[in-house]
Amino acid sequence: MTVIRCIRHGQSASNAGEVTEYPDTIPLTGLGHAQAALVASCFNKPPRRIVFSSFDRAVQTAMPLCERFPDVPVAVWPVQEFTYLAPFRYAGTRRGDRHEAVEHYWERLDPMYRDGEGAESFLGFWDRVESFLDRMAEASGHVAVFTHGQFLRGVMLRVLCGRLGVEEAMFRFRAFRQAVAIPNAAMVVIGLSRRAPVLGPVVTNHLPPELLST
Repeated sequence: MTVIRCIRHGQSASNAGEVTEYPDTIPLTGLGHAQAALVASCFNKPPRRIVFSSFDRAVQTAMPLCERFPDVPVAVWPVQEFTYLAPFRYAGTRRGDRHEAVEHYWERLDPMYRDGEGAESFLGFWDRVESFLDRMAEASGHVAVFTHGQFLRGVMLRVLCGRLGVEEAMFRFRAFRQAVAIPNAAMVVIGLSRRAPVLGPVVTNHLPPELLST
């Protein structure tokens, strides 16, 4: 069986309400680095592989685990966040400044729509989710994956519902993204076997109350 421990990145500057530039360069806060250290301490033995997205906040969250187990192979996979707003339009803004544009995007409910250069359609995002699970099905053992909230929700929805057409997937995901809370540095374990995938709960018991954030 393949056991995937999916980890959302630690608190980022955007999560903390700070002004940010481009989605891939948003760093962790001091709190986020503390959360990343606690994630690494949860591993009693090394995973077979450590995977992370190319976005800075995911790389920084993965680094304490990579340093703890330097002999474990690492890989950058396309498990980055779903960026559906064109980054150039929102450089120099805070998360709250983008709220209206976020609402308009989800009201549109068009899986083919792209907001502009650097933005991803829901179709592209859902294809990445499918490709990730297909790729993981070929692996074995314990794999640690450092990813992002929206991508992790997409993986969870796909495991729960099976293969979906992209229109139905977007309709369900719109509700799922609001219904399922995934705090910073939370972990979700997914087991992949020949019978059926198994989805564990969203776990935060490795984080003390003062280090919980969204």
